[in-house]
Parts: sequence; C-alpha cells; structure tokens
Amino acid sequence: MRNWKQAFLVHYTATQQTSFKQFRLGVMLFFLGMVIVYIGVNLWQPSLQQEIILASGLLFGGIGFIWALMAQMRMVISRFVRFFSEKKHD
Repeated sequence: MRNWKQAFLVHYTATQQTSFKQFRLGVMLFFLGMVIVYIGVNLWQPSLQQEIILASGLLFGGIGFIWALMAQMRMVISRFVRFFSEKKHD
C-alpha cells in the first residue's frame, strides 16, 4: 500500500513542464488525427481506402484527446497536492 501512495505522490508532484509536455503531445496527436480525417473526407473518393484513412485519423484523434485530458487532470491534481502539502508543512 505504501508503494502505491509513494508512486502517486511522485506522479502528481512532477513539474508543470513535464505535465505540459504530455499535454502538448496529446494536442498534437489530436490535431494530426483531425487533419487526417479532413484530408480523407475531402481528397479521397468513398472506398475502403478512405475508410481506413478515416479510422486511422479517428484513432490518432481519440488517443491524442485522451492523452491531453489525462495530462490536464494531472496538472490540476498536482496543483491540489502541492497546495495541501505546502499548507501541512507551515
């Protein structure tokens, strides 16, 4: 049980720069997925190849969205953890 608590503490006390790098990666993957979807819809005729391109775009977009959302939650929780741990030591 103590290892889990320590692992969470290390994860949520990471620097904001680390969390923001994770967030940027998620946003870039999301926009890459949306660009792939846009290109697939506008440049390809309806076919199996278009469906594969759209599916890959949605996969990139979904993974990027979840990645960015997790990073955002990490930043918010990190702020709470730091706030309450600083108050405890005063």
